[in-house]
Amino acid sequence: MAPWRCDPYLWVHLAGLATVPLWIDLCLLGLAVGNPTLPELEIGVIVALGVLPVLVMQLRQPFYIFSLPGLALKPGALQDDQRRLLSQFQRWRLRLGALLVPVPLVWGLLKLYPLAFLARDLTPFTDWGRLGGVAIAALSFLMANLFLQIPIAVLQVLATPDRVMAKVVPYSTENVAADFTWIGLTVGKILPDLTNRQILDPTAPAVVKTPEPHQVASVETPSMESADSVAEAIVETESPGYAVEAPVAQDKALDVLISSEAFAGPVDPKDLESSVAADPILEDDATDDCRSLHHPELEESSENVTYLNDVDYPQSLPAFADIYPNVR
Repeated sequence: MAPWRCDPYLWVHLAGLATVPLWIDLCLLGLAVGNPTLPELEIGVIVALGVLPVLVMQLRQPFYIFSLPGLALKPGALQDDQRRLLSQFQRWRLRLGALLVPVPLVWGLLKLYPLAFLARDLTPFTDWGRLGGVAIAALSFLMANLFLQIPIAVLQVLATPDRVMAKVVPYSTENVAADFTWIGLTVGKILPDLTNRQILDPTAPAVVKTPEPHQVASVETPSMESADSVAEAIVETESPGYAVEAPVAQDKALDVLISSEAFAGPVDPKDLESSVAADPILEDDATDDCRSLHHPELEESSENVTYLNDVDYPQSLPAFADIYPNVR
């Protein structure tokens, strides 16, 4: 919705449309007092007093929309959008609508006048007499016409397209008092501003929110003691029945250590070889305690087996390549 359509004065006066049925009921109660003596004259007086004042006002000096009963907003306190609304209330189509609005009200009055005697037992104005009842009916019809004219004008202004409203020239502040009608005192503010206009202060420093930097987890560089523990774990996880050569363990420990320090930065392989070679666990004498695997059943069956020396065989054993020529 455009900001100018959120003006509270427009919606307050548009809500006045709901009071029109109440004023019509009050007019009916006034007509129910006494017996009519001159029906045509009474209807003429009610129509003249109820329609002409409001109609003349809307044609010559439209109702000042930025006012409430007894109070009116100062013309100098009007904003540009509000002064554009005043320019729209001076359009010819609103004057044409003012001529057509009383037509349904007069038609309704002609229909209710013969039925007014049905509310004779309900009217509270019995003591006022017939003249007082006609005065109440004329005043009620005037208010019904007023509260119908203004909301119809507001609806016509709200139906204005945004592109048209943007081209409307704001009404002159000096001509507001002479071209519009209001009753009451002029004040600087009546209703709150609901258009959510933000006033920017050019002298105020601009506040820019900078995003917080992401926290990066630190990478710990493994020490030489951790490298030694990796080498020990590799040696201990080998099969217990086979001897592990020291150069092979050194190569494995070197590969693991290089892969673990890949995230920390470049590593000199010479320093790693010297640190692994200095480990006493990976020396040659560490393989003295290793023994070969023996199966229990093979040990029992091997007691009755006689081993022969090479000299006991009558001929030399065939070579492996002669038995399996296709194996490379």
